[in-house]
Amino acid sequence: MPAAASLVALGLSLGAAAAPAAEPSPAACPSEASSGRRVLRVDLDRSGPAGIRAAFAEAATDPRRSVVELEGTAFLDEPLRLGPEHGGLELRAGPRGATVLGGIDLSTVPWRTAPDGALETRIDPARLPRGVLDLHLDGRRLEPARWPDPEPGDLRSGWLRTAPGTEGSEGFRARPADLAGLAVEPGLRALLYDARQWTTNLVRIARLDARSGRVELADNVAWHRLGPGTPWRLQGSRRFLDRPGEWHHDPATGTLALRPPAGRLPAGHRLVAATLDTLLHLERADDVTVAGLVLADGSPHGSDRAPPYLQIGGGAIRVDGGRSVRLCGNTLRNVGVGIALLGVEDAVVAGNSITVTAGNGIYVGMPWGGRPSRRVRIEDNRIEDVGHRFVESAGVLLQGVLDAVVTRNRIERSSGFAIYGMQARPNGEDRISGLSIERNRIHASNLRTADGGGIKLFAAVQDEPMATVIRANWVDGTTHLMMAPDGGFFAPDSFDVRRWPQPIAPAIYLDWYASGVAVEGNLLTANYGGIAIVNGSANRILFNRILGGAGTAIDVDNKTPETRDRPAMAGNRIEANLVLRDRPGSVAVHIWDLAGRPGAASFARNLYGGVALGETSFVAEPRRLPGRRGAGGLEDWRASLYVTGEERLVPMARGGADLRALALDPAALPGAPPLDPWLVDQLRGRP
Repeated sequence: MPAAASLVALGLSLGAAAAPAAEPSPAACPSEASSGRRVLRVDLDRSGPAGIRAAFAEAATDPRRSVVELEGTAFLDEPLRLGPEHGGLELRAGPRGATVLGGIDLSTVPWRTAPDGALETRIDPARLPRGVLDLHLDGRRLEPARWPDPEPGDLRSGWLRTAPGTEGSEGFRARPADLAGLAVEPGLRALLYDARQWTTNLVRIARLDARSGRVELADNVAWHRLGPGTPWRLQGSRRFLDRPGEWHHDPATGTLALRPPAGRLPAGHRLVAATLDTLLHLERADDVTVAGLVLADGSPHGSDRAPPYLQIGGGAIRVDGGRSVRLCGNTLRNVGVGIALLGVEDAVVAGNSITVTAGNGIYVGMPWGGRPSRRVRIEDNRIEDVGHRFVESAGVLLQGVLDAVVTRNRIERSSGFAIYGMQARPNGEDRISGLSIERNRIHASNLRTADGGGIKLFAAVQDEPMATVIRANWVDGTTHLMMAPDGGFFAPDSFDVRRWPQPIAPAIYLDWYASGVAVEGNLLTANYGGIAIVNGSANRILFNRILGGAGTAIDVDNKTPETRDRPAMAGNRIEANLVLRDRPGSVAVHIWDLAGRPGAASFARNLYGGVALGETSFVAEPRRLPGRRGAGGLEDWRASLYVTGEERLVPMARGGADLRALALDPAALPGAPPLDPWLVDQLRGRP
């Protein structure tokens, strides 16, 4: 045990247990009572990381009776680690708060003005073995210098297009004019969408030929296959440093160049060069609570393509294994992945704020060949602005998870998905089952991909039913970002039921073989698409309100005709939903059914209305309805092989009703259960 004098020198004091400050409620984050525990208090301003490590070593002598309490600010040079010897420990912020930053402090470095007008400083490369991975000024993430420059706030600007002849993963073709004057230099990289515009990767450029337009890539991954006509841009050259708020680091000389957002560095600023992917790492540490900390300004590498990450790694807080881990009331910002849990059991993630991530906000899953996560509760978190580098990211991503609850989270501005349950491995080991996704408030999902959504479940292999419920969620404003064949981007409301390719962006998305899912009592407002089912079977779509939107309210896509190894979809029930179409060209129901026989989906007791409902609002392909262009009105739809019960019309006078008022009206959906009280409170603006 360290001597008392040594503890004091490290800013650590030992005292009786005190009432925790601003700690999450026990109901949200249950833990053993702190009463009777010893409190090891660390003054981070005096001791820095050494004080934390000394406290961890002391706490390991009796972790179940110990609280480590942090106050002040510390910059980390390596992750903080808790292991099996810390089982039962509580780590929390003290009354003054605690901030842990994953980089080096550049606030006092000397600057000079360079000939190009930027500020310059030199940093010893030994301090930054991987270079400056990201740069944060007073809690704001600054953009690395890039070309072309976007218009501020416009995600559709600042992109080039790959040229015809682009294929594979080892390189692409550009228009020669887009490479004029460029040469390969250390750090030059391309941020590229794949051919389908589903994912992005930041890839080092090995060679380029400005005359032919050929660009060879050094470190792309094989599955990130490229194609013609997809967006890309460059970063990593000093010549791109031309706007306030941008920076460039030369790894060869250690020179950091910066154009401050306001033309100068503010007095008392905090400038942090990100160096760490993970700030706090728990490995096989059982019954540990982490509460009230601020973890910020880490690297954007948490979802890197290279092993060992492959979309599951990093995590400002990373938990590998362990039971009864509780992460509550923490603030995580400007990091790669907010929280990553792999192979955990009985974990709680509650009341955290997660903002500005390069990848996922919260990832729960399993290592390759490892054990799935079980019995995880994710509730009352606020997650915003996720996926600025890896666009297929989600606010909450579940992969290889059994028996999880995701409830009362508020997720806004996600690049791909708000909540995504994904079984993606060909061997099926990462299956998902027993999920409860309820009472989440979701706004503005799929800001950066051509194929995403609000809440999505995906199964790559046909397995047993997911036994999952998606209930009483409010999903609003799901959109898309997709470059069209003409080189522009599809407008947010651009939809044509006969056009392909075009964006896919439903509010609730059951993709490929997602089966055995109940989608009940959700409120879906002003989303590009409503509810989509692709290939899955035995799903129940009941009592949902699908109001507004540019595309299809209910989409059934049966891509698998009956074969010996892949039976066609069957047994999907779509009943007692309210569908309101108010945008010209929008569609109430679209069916694509290669099997072309009864059984893929049955519709009954649904209500349709709105000023845009008309003679082409129902579309079935390849076997078409008898109406104009193979589409039809409600009467044509009632006669189709997919309708097994009465399908009704909402009085047209309701078409112009306020969406919130219509959703709150108990008479809007006769025979359905009343709207969930939580949803009613959300609609009425109650917290």
